[in-house]
Amino acid sequence: MTGTSGNPTTCRINFQLRHAGERKTIAYYLDLTRERIPTWAGINLGGNDLAIQGQGYDGRCAFCRYFRKALKNRGIRFSCTCPFEIQDNTCTWRVKIGSVFFDQDLLEDEEKYLTYLRRVENDPRDLEARLALGVIHEYHGRFAPALASYWAAHDLDPDDAFIKERLQDLLSLLQQLLLASEQQKS
Repeated sequence: MTGTSGNPTTCRINFQLRHAGERKTIAYYLDLTRERIPTWAGINLGGNDLAIQGQGYDGRCAFCRYFRKALKNRGIRFSCTCPFEIQDNTCTWRVKIGSVFFDQDLLEDEEKYLTYLRRVENDPRDLEARLALGVIHEYHGRFAPALASYWAAHDLDPDDAFIKERLQDLLSLLQQLLLASEQQKS
């Protein structure tokens, strides 16, 4: 999930401020998001522009989604350009996770999520449900459950390239977060 040069890609959020209080609200929710969503992405706020640079699976997308939702709920006006989000010819938003684009409605629909949970409870060998749960958890920045879902899917289909890709990316991210945590302690 890197750009054409192999470098991390950048999501840009441009704020259309109406008054000075909105800048404080943005700063507050930026700090809150940093506390709640683990990420290895670079986050730089300058003027009315926020750049989030990363590779998607490094928590960048979960961070961006959570932050934008908080801004929207507070009525902060902004525009966003993201290389991991596209609108197809049917005006459906799709989000890139790994090498595949997924329907954003699938990723954010609580009923569909619960349906996949029930399917796995009823049939632990349901590969589609395991993969869907992995993708949904990853999108929301819940990396441990995503890893567990992908691992269970890998047990069912050890040759699937997408499953291997997601496991490698998430394990790499968790290793980076662990090393950063250890460095902070020492």
